[in-house]
Amino acid sequence: MGRPKVIVIAGGSSSRFGSDKLSALIDGRPLISRVLEVTREVGDVILVSSRDEISRLGRLLGDVKVVEDLPQLPCGGPPRGVASAVGQVSSGTVLIVPGDAAWATAEGLEALLEQCSERLASPLMGHGFVSSSFLCGPTDMIREAVRLMCSKASLGLRARMTDLLRSSRSRLVGASLLGGQGQFYDLDVPGDRPPRSRGPRRVVEVDPTAYRRALSLALAGRPREAAAAFQEESKAYRRLRVWHLELHSLLDAQSLGLDAAKRVERLMLTLRRPSRP
Repeated sequence: MGRPKVIVIAGGSSSRFGSDKLSALIDGRPLISRVLEVTREVGDVILVSSRDEISRLGRLLGDVKVVEDLPQLPCGGPPRGVASAVGQVSSGTVLIVPGDAAWATAEGLEALLEQCSERLASPLMGHGFVSSSFLCGPTDMIREAVRLMCSKASLGLRARMTDLLRSSRSRLVGASLLGGQGQFYDLDVPGDRPPRSRGPRRVVEVDPTAYRRALSLALAGRPREAAAAFQEESKAYRRLRVWHLELHSLLDAQSLGLDAAKRVERLMLTLRRPSRP
């Protein structure tokens, strides 16, 4: 099978950080250099970003394979980065890692890779949050998930990394089982640190049936039925206490006309990023 391909998503404007995040020094080293060192331990790295960002990072990238983000794709943000890079992979397993994964470890990434030989997998964090910027799975499954995600974006619905999980047979693995949730947080603002809690130990299996039905209805020009199907999807995540996926399915339903404002507001408060005590 060979080594997995590791797609490092190195985009973003660093607006909240206030300066070029990927060049910021973390323990005396540029953040992107640290991320590339860790990811090279577990697989063959493909970095994807805009042409301007690639130019700014310059020598920090070394000899890593670089792919430009394709602006013509309907997906935006990290989903577009995945869509731009996955065409460079022919087979095997793909691991996706954000370029600002300041606390990632090779051990944690390898533990995640062990979960995705036959399905997609992401860490399940505290408060029902899914760290979907860390995601792995078989190449063919990720390609199909990307296709569905971009077809959703073509309707004017927002594409999110969680769409990859929602549209596929996926496993959400309690971060404590992967070595602790701290390593699966990204760097948000200067001085940021992940919470000390190791996160949950449970494992959740995701059934993509409801999501795929909702998307099929939306693509067929039946928005009211699609909204109802997304709402049904959200109820499954609510029973599983995966609030992050419940929120995103409700936001899709809301974009198609469903009134879910009160529940959406409550979920956003629940999922507010915890600060380190």
